[in-house]
Amino acid sequence: MLFKTPLSAVEEKIGANFGEFAGWEMPMDYSSYQDEHMAVRQSAAFFDLSHMGRIRIKGKTEELDKIVTRSLLSENFRMIGPSAMLNEKGGFIDDIMIYKVSDTEFLMVTNAINREKDINWIKRNSSLEVEDLTFDYVMLAIQGRRVWELLGYKTDLQPLQFVLNSNFLGEDVFLLSRSGWTGEDGLEVWAKVEIAERIISKLMEKGIKPAGLITRDSLRQEMGFVLYGEDIDENTTPVEARYWVFDLDKNFIGKEKVEEQLKNGVKRIRVGFKLQKGIRAIPRHGYRIRILETEVGEVTSSTYSPYLGRVIGMGYINSSNAFFGFHANIEIRGKDYRAKISDFPLI
Repeated sequence: MLFKTPLSAVEEKIGANFGEFAGWEMPMDYSSYQDEHMAVRQSAAFFDLSHMGRIRIKGKTEELDKIVTRSLLSENFRMIGPSAMLNEKGGFIDDIMIYKVSDTEFLMVTNAINREKDINWIKRNSSLEVEDLTFDYVMLAIQGRRVWELLGYKTDLQPLQFVLNSNFLGEDVFLLSRSGWTGEDGLEVWAKVEIAERIISKLMEKGIKPAGLITRDSLRQEMGFVLYGEDIDENTTPVEARYWVFDLDKNFIGKEKVEEQLKNGVKRIRVGFKLQKGIRAIPRHGYRIRILETEVGEVTSSTYSPYLGRVIGMGYINSSNAFFGFHANIEIRGKDYRAKISDFPLI
């Protein structure tokens, strides 16, 4: 049984095409994902992120600090992340964002697919009080290079700052943060359903377009951001992923494995790639990567980048073959296509 975004009624009216993602029925696109993508890179767009897990955690900072990889010793009303929770082997339980309200209260955003697993992991490894807020609020992101111009103001919030019980476009919202996952500036909003519906109307009046999860995926791949279940999982470590989500001046579950790999190296690492322009074949998860006929790795994510006008993606290859700037071949449906091994971001 799929969860359904509480905003589905208003999104259907404005042209959403729905699909399944991580156990939720969510807007995949509204028109062309390429147009929506370029709206973010050149103007602004908004996304429904109500599928993402949102939890409140109360208790001693020390208990949460041993579970998450980033230090929680920051000022209040700052976002800490990206961070992660790791298992004892250093693999990702999840990559997360933490919001520090006080020394005894935190909010956390999780990947949709991991919400229940994350809650159980925190409870299993601490005496912290955990409350699931996912179904109490919806979550919107407003992102883009002209976001402030179109909104008609610029927030006083600094990047990764947030406020609670604030006002946005004349509406009372639970949380407002200056954050996002697209590589562009903008805001994220948690609000009650009826309030979010009014905010959507006001955003569209300002010329800010709706965008779906297909666009989120193409935007994050341009930046080299990972997706849980595709690019990272419980068998992947931050060192292999080159995802620097940890502080080594504190203790956390999985730290020993992370330090061991930093000292001794790893067999595989995550890299990006760009296919030649004019090629529209997109390699899928698991497709093989070769250098001079020798298999050196496999693809985890790929998409067509409207901004670059070419197919891009990421995957894992042998660390001894991570020749950035050199070319590899990616097998797509039995045919090899030339790709340049690239570092992130890809734009």
